[in-house]
Amino acid sequence: MGEETFDLSSGGVEKVLRRLRRKPLLDAAAWPTGVAGVGSGERGAVEGLLPHRGSMLLVDELVGVDLERRLAVGRRLITEEHVGLDGHFPGDPVLPGVLLVEMMGQVGLCLYGLMLRAELPGEAAALQVRATKVLGAHFVREVRPGQRVDLVVQATRFDTMLGECVAQALVEGQVVGAMAGEVTVF
Repeated sequence: MGEETFDLSSGGVEKVLRRLRRKPLLDAAAWPTGVAGVGSGERGAVEGLLPHRGSMLLVDELVGVDLERRLAVGRRLITEEHVGLDGHFPGDPVLPGVLLVEMMGQVGLCLYGLMLRAELPGEAAALQVRATKVLGAHFVREVRPGQRVDLVVQATRFDTMLGECVAQALVEGQVVGAMAGEVTVF
C-alpha cells in the first residue's frame, strides 16, 4: 500500500473508489501495530485525538499507526445498541452507510492529528483537524450487529493546512465500504 498512489483529482476519484472496493489496501499481516506518541491504542488514545464523545465516538481503538507510510488502522464493534441501528431496518438491522463513512473519517482524523504532532510538535495542540469534504464513497456489503469493522486509512496528500485520504472498512477481511475525503487544519 505504501507504494501505491491514488489520484484524487476530479476525474480520478471514481477510478480510485472502484479499485478500493475490490480488495483490501493491504493484508492484515502488513497493518501497522502500536501507536507511537499516544500510549495504548485503546479508547483513551482515540479520545485524546478526537473531539467526539458519547454515541458519536465511532472508533473503539487504534490498532496501529505508521506515520512514515501515512497509514492508520482502527476498529469498531457493531453492537445491537449501536447508534443508527434502531429503525434501520426493523427486524433486519443494517448499519447506515453514512456511519461507516464517519468511522473511516474518524480514523483519518486520528492519523492527520498524529502527522501534525510529528510535523509541528510545538503548535499541533492548538490546531484542529476537521473533515471538509467527502470526495466519494462506495458501500459494498451490509454491516450488521455482532460484526467487527476494521478501518484502514492512508493519507494521500498532507501538508499543515490540507489533506486527502482514502479509506476502507473491512469485515472479516472483506471490503464493506470505501471512501475518499479531504480534511482542513485550522
